[in-house]
Amino acid sequence: MNPHLARELARRLATPEGLRQARLTQRAGLTGAPDTPEPTPLPRGPRAISIWQPAEIDGARAFVRPDPGPFGDHYATRRILRPKQAELPLRVALFGESVAAGYLYAPHLTPARVLEEQLRTVGGSERFEVVDLARTNETLAGLRETVQSALQIQPDVLVLFVGNNWNLLETPEVSPFAPSVPARQEVAQALREAGLAGPVELARSRLRAKVRATFDEIALLTRAVGIPVIVLLPEVNLADWENRQPVAWLPREGTARWHSLYEGTLALLARGDAAGAAGQTERMLELDGGLCPSTWRLRGLARRALGDEAGALEAWRAEVDAAAYPTLAFLGAPQAGTLAHDLLRETGRRHGFTLVDLPAVLAAHTGSLLPDRRLFLDYCHLTVEGIRVAMAATAAQVLRLSGMIDGEPDGRAILASTPEPRLSPAAEATARLGAALHSAHRLLTVGPKEPILRHWCEAALDAAPDIRTTFLDLVEARSALCPAVLTAAQQRNLASPHRLLLQHGWQWDHLDAEMLAVLGSVLGATEITRRLTAHRPLASPGIDLADPYWLWEPLERFFPEVMRFEDLAERATLRSPWPETSFAP
Repeated sequence: MNPHLARELARRLATPEGLRQARLTQRAGLTGAPDTPEPTPLPRGPRAISIWQPAEIDGARAFVRPDPGPFGDHYATRRILRPKQAELPLRVALFGESVAAGYLYAPHLTPARVLEEQLRTVGGSERFEVVDLARTNETLAGLRETVQSALQIQPDVLVLFVGNNWNLLETPEVSPFAPSVPARQEVAQALREAGLAGPVELARSRLRAKVRATFDEIALLTRAVGIPVIVLLPEVNLADWENRQPVAWLPREGTARWHSLYEGTLALLARGDAAGAAGQTERMLELDGGLCPSTWRLRGLARRALGDEAGALEAWRAEVDAAAYPTLAFLGAPQAGTLAHDLLRETGRRHGFTLVDLPAVLAAHTGSLLPDRRLFLDYCHLTVEGIRVAMAATAAQVLRLSGMIDGEPDGRAILASTPEPRLSPAAEATARLGAALHSAHRLLTVGPKEPILRHWCEAALDAAPDIRTTFLDLVEARSALCPAVLTAAQQRNLASPHRLLLQHGWQWDHLDAEMLAVLGSVLGATEITRRLTAHRPLASPGIDLADPYWLWEPLERFFPEVMRFEDLAERATLRSPWPETSFAP
């Protein structure tokens, strides 16, 4: 481009009128777009299946997994995948997100392994196998690609366990924090036209299109080769996992009134006045239009205190739905809401997929409408009991589709007739400590968070008392003046039976103050205090409270500042969307 023209263009765009014209030109689509590259043709030879790379072993095609790093990775540990050689065993391929991958238990225990054991116990030890192709942070694009490439190993049945990630991972451009100027303009236009509900509906419509396109392609592929598909409707932890968010800006004194009502509702609940608290939430809903999840959390607490379990369920489902990505201030958690369930049900109807309704299955198993820590380690990841129940319902559908047993398979009968999965006390304790760490890092509550952290720490000690040494190593790593990977605590943990991986929250850039406080309560404050002061003494000039390290709740910041996106500049100041900020003492 001519440099003189470039300078003149820059000068004009630097004026308010020039910027306005440029934005109008962008929105009108007159600025043009870069040439769309030609689609890359599919390779003629074998293709990678997720991270399994094509190879030849003893003259036969195979797909080989790279070795994981010292802190693990997000994939199943099976080293080699091979094309199917015989009619039996019937090959089931399990695809999905972190729940399907056995997050916090993997690699010691996974849903795929439990499903395989249940199928073999009921249907015959040589007649079934399950190939685990689930992965943490799976997206719709990744799911489509993995299903397509997995046809190279000739699965007989596909099981898809997805939906929790969709709110956070599928429409990141529909956010006021999006780095793209056109994306932010689109969000602004939606806000202007429909208020806060505008960007929410924009994200929903895009998700509908992506889900439909993905499952249409999967249906086309599976129909072409005659493979049945089972889809699981995910359930989430409603009773114990909360989605506290500040209300979005309200006109005039609305924001101040909302926060005043919030504090008043908490006080009423603390006094045992559930009816009064429920009434207060009506006023909060009038202000926020039902678009703030915190209001629904308080309403559910009030309804449950009044003995109205169905009302609490309705409120907490609405809480999950209200935690929509376009309106988030704090980082949210992956949880499937009503939209994900509706889209999966629609997919099943359109394509004739078999559905496993986990919300109904889990409620029937526990006798409660409100799923809680009995079945969930955190926001959506299942306990051993939860995995067994979910996979038993899935096994029943696999057996029904296979036609390999007499009678109608029943998930409850399968659950009763199959043994508990083999899991060492050390692996169970490590998963429970991971649940505590995940809750410390990702959970924002309307009331005290300490009880849920204490529950999982004490549960870890119950499973394996020697995990106490890992608790102390965690304190040392958190309080070190260098990165945790350079500490002696890190080296000890690598050789420990309670080895903490990426999934357990070992790597963390903050003090973890509330977690350390709970560990001090569980183990004895003296030992924790000694280790903290030995490794992180306060400097005489004081500390920089703008450093997020000292935040009691590091999550209480605008989430791009927590996530550190490469294409967004980091701030030098501390901002909080909540009226108060607490620091580690």
